[in-house]
Amino acid sequence: MRPLPASIHRAPRSAQSGAFLLEALIGALIFAFGILGLVGLQAVAIRNTNDLQYRGEAIAIANAAMGRMWTMDRTKLDAFYTGDKGTGGDGYTALVEAASRLPGVSADDNLKPTVVVDPGPSASSSNVTVTMRWQLPGDTTPHQYVGTVMVGLN
Repeated sequence: MRPLPASIHRAPRSAQSGAFLLEALIGALIFAFGILGLVGLQAVAIRNTNDLQYRGEAIAIANAAMGRMWTMDRTKLDAFYTGDKGTGGDGYTALVEAASRLPGVSADDNLKPTVVVDPGPSASSSNVTVTMRWQLPGDTTPHQYVGTVMVGLN
């Protein structure tokens, strides 16, 4: 059997022109989509970091208020701290002022903290629930932290 002539194995030069350029453009397109994906991941990571920062700040503010409640006279706790939507006693007013560092709190009364003081299991104790809320710019729903503490003796 005789080998085929070399001209049969090779495609004409005009059929291959631009193939390398097309491969390079497709490679650049794939690379661009990869970079866009990395930028999107970075944006989500930054947003989550901001949310965690504000959640930590809300926890610190609520815990500081609950710590101050331990130092007060239990009979005055309800009148001093119970409040909602910016209206309450002097302790609640201080809590609202501290909470104004969280995004959206100073502009929206629905995001202001809520403090509920309920009777505890004994006459010398109270169950206190502090709810902190904030809303990041661009979010449609507010975030919240709810802390509960029993102040007093059982």
